[in-house]
Amino acid sequence: MERVNKFFVHFWLAVSIASAIYAGVMIYQHGWDQAKTNLFVPVVAFIWYLFRRSMNKRIENNMRNRS
Repeated sequence: MERVNKFFVHFWLAVSIASAIYAGVMIYQHGWDQAKTNLFVPVVAFIWYLFRRSMNKRIENNMRNRS
């Protein structure tokens, strides 16, 4: 289970970085007014990354305290 949690932490970080790069390219090509909505996905993905990371740390701390 620990491997799955770590995978999803890295997965959401990769999704947020890739989508931020895509949003940046779209803003550069089409201008801010037309492409600013592309920033929604990287923001949501980064929030999920922070959530998964904090939950992973909480789970690890609970496992250490039980041992």
